Amino acid sequence: MGIIPESVVRRWLEVLLPLVSLGLLLYIFHPEYLPHVLIEDPGGSPLRIVVLAIVFGVLGVLGLSAVTVTFFLLYAPIYLLNRFTMLIGEGGWVDRREVRFYLLCLLLLLVLAFLIWWTPIYALVLFVLMAGCGPIMWRVLV
Repeated sequence: MGIIPESVVRRWLEVLLPLVSLGLLLYIFHPEYLPHVLIEDPGGSPLRIVVLAIVFGVLGVLGLSAVTVTFFLLYAPIYLLNRFTMLIGEGGWVDRREVRFYLLCLLLLLVLAFLIWWTPIYALVLFVLMAGCGPIMWRVLV
């Protein structure tokens, strides 16, 4: 039993992760907007160490969200192939929301694959935004 309810953590992530992903994209495309506390030399101040710890901690959560998004996107074709006989009417029962979720994940995977082929930077932007909006995206898809 945790001290902080799960819903509070989920709401916090739904606000923080999109902001972090937008900040990461801003840093990728405009590194000149990086705050001076992150640019100064390592021996500068303890404030820099605290800010870097917070930044890398939040980027770690964003990385975990990116791993989760990657798993669901790559698992979608496997899931749909596994459930193919059930989808055409033979076999057991299939949850329609689950199938819809994996179909949309497959669609997102195909869009990402097309963007990687067409312009990889757009694929990077879309993937970072998907990772940042992961908790919101999963709620909308399910």
